Amino acid sequence: MPKKLLVIFFIISVFVLGCSSDEGITGKTAAAEPSIYEDDPATEQQAENQTQSEDQTTEEATGENITDVQEIQIKTGEEYYDELVNDKPKESINPEEFKFSPESIVSTQNNISLSLDGIRHEIKNEYWGKIIELTSTVLNKEHGAFKPKLLVLLYDEKDFREDWLKPKAEIGFDIAQLNPGEHATRQAIVSISFDDLSLTKHFKLILVDAADIGNKPLVVVEKEFNPVLG
Repeated sequence: MPKKLLVIFFIISVFVLGCSSDEGITGKTAAAEPSIYEDDPATEQQAENQTQSEDQTTEEATGENITDVQEIQIKTGEEYYDELVNDKPKESINPEEFKFSPESIVSTQNNISLSLDGIRHEIKNEYWGKIIELTSTVLNKEHGAFKPKLLVLLYDEKDFREDWLKPKAEIGFDIAQLNPGEHATRQAIVSISFDDLSLTKHFKLILVDAADIGNKPLVVVEKEFNPVLG
């Protein structure tokens, strides 16, 4: 009888020890589970991605704002430039619109047109006479600004050749300069004497730049006339 009790007690002890061992293992397994206070890797990665997305959105928005500011500055600069530099120029005569008189003698050289619009002379007696008035027009097409001046040559076949190139008169214009697209007309009172009324006179009107001391011809208009016949 006592042996049976001993066996039963042994079996019970083994069973109790086995249960205690299982609980220890279970406890270790439970302890291995992550704590609710620790960051979940998936949650942490999601939060990081969201932060990066927000930063990128902020950078894009900032970039758009900077671009907008730059565009406004550029536009303002263009308007400012147009107002100061590209201001509407003063109205001037378009070379295509200006027309010379049909009675004028016109010559065009160096993008400049020069016309002899009128010439008046008087016969003083049977031996001599003189030119008393000249009317001329200068049209600056595309030459560039200059100050016009006219030189007048007058000679016949009996005059010495060295006298052919000597100006008999100089005619200035009451303007500072003649700009492209502008024209100027000058009616000048002159006194250019001539003799030998029976001989045909060679008349030349030469346009020069008044600032050119060498008087380089820009345009030349020529006319021949007989003092008696006109």
